[in-house]
Amino acid sequence: MATVGLDPAVVARALYDSLVQTLRDNDAEDQLDEVVHQFMLLARGSGPREASVTSAVPLSEEQQQAIVQQLRAKYGPALEVEFKVDPSILGGLIVRVGDKVLDESVRSRLVELQQRMLGS
Repeated sequence: MATVGLDPAVVARALYDSLVQTLRDNDAEDQLDEVVHQFMLLARGSGPREASVTSAVPLSEEQQQAIVQQLRAKYGPALEVEFKVDPSILGGLIVRVGDKVLDESVRSRLVELQQRMLGS
């Protein structure tokens, strides 16, 4: 069975025209900006908007794309991911998404090991 591709611009225009007509029919044309704003928030999702991934060395394009895919699968397609390089972490990754931090760096593991050794 063949699938028919829809032109996104045609679909968007039809949705817009339908929305404007519905607002007009309900004497609520002045609400268009707010409705569009709320729709955009809904389309983006309610999750975090930004993430940063820090590595000790630059990641390849393939590695970056794999990380972006995993993060967007978990947090939503609107997530923007920034990659940073910080040699002081020695290896591994530090991933920050919103207020969550996953620190799998070699530096943090060494600090944890040192604390365990000094604590025992």
